[in-house]
Amino acid sequence: MELEFDEFTSNTKIYALLELVKNGKSLIRMKLLGTEYEEQTIVEDIRNKENASYLIIECPKGFTDLIAGSSRQIQCEFAGSDKLSYMFNADIAQIYKNNIWALFPNLIRRKQLRRNFRVNAPPGTQMVFKKCGVSLVNQVINLSLGGSFGALISLQNLADMVLPLCTGDNLTDIEVIFRSERSKQRVSIRKARIVRFEENKEAGSHACAIHFVDMDKVEEKALTELIYVIQREYLQKRTCDL
Repeated sequence: MELEFDEFTSNTKIYALLELVKNGKSLIRMKLLGTEYEEQTIVEDIRNKENASYLIIECPKGFTDLIAGSSRQIQCEFAGSDKLSYMFNADIAQIYKNNIWALFPNLIRRKQLRRNFRVNAPPGTQMVFKKCGVSLVNQVINLSLGGSFGALISLQNLADMVLPLCTGDNLTDIEVIFRSERSKQRVSIRKARIVRFEENKEAGSHACAIHFVDMDKVEEKALTELIYVIQREYLQKRTCDL
């Protein structure tokens, strides 16, 4: 998956993020760097002692024996309230009474999808819009946060009409519809632009590439989450097929 990262170095921001993890008893995925060890645990507390700040992390069974003679640095990853993945590294100061005392991190990174990262759309995914009073549907083949590519169909007979579309046209009030066995989800896009529109005479269809120009932040977040879900389900299926 193509990713980019936001970095947080403000102590106030880092503390606020980890305070949410602690108060919510959120699971964190902890790795011991330099080894294949990985386990889930929780942050029990945040404490200050002798002019230093520490994360108090519940020590998984067997971890104490494992760190003897190996790296004393851990990498932790957790899901934020925005459903995105956050990660940080921390040095282990000590293990005391079944708790890991890790030095408070000075950097947290948040994973983000690149806007041009594309996923194959689930079957039945459609983009619905109107142009010159004609209702049109783009059967989505793949999409990203920045746009989509698909095959144009219509609620009317395409063979009997001149399509009111060409490259460079602007579109407004577009709706992307995702269907699954259990639900149907919709994401709205305020403004988009057709960046490619061409007829495939052999297939009897029209290819349509659309660039998303303007989206409400709530809708953009919803689309981001859906793309994560689609990619995660694809990776899980691929793993099962191996």
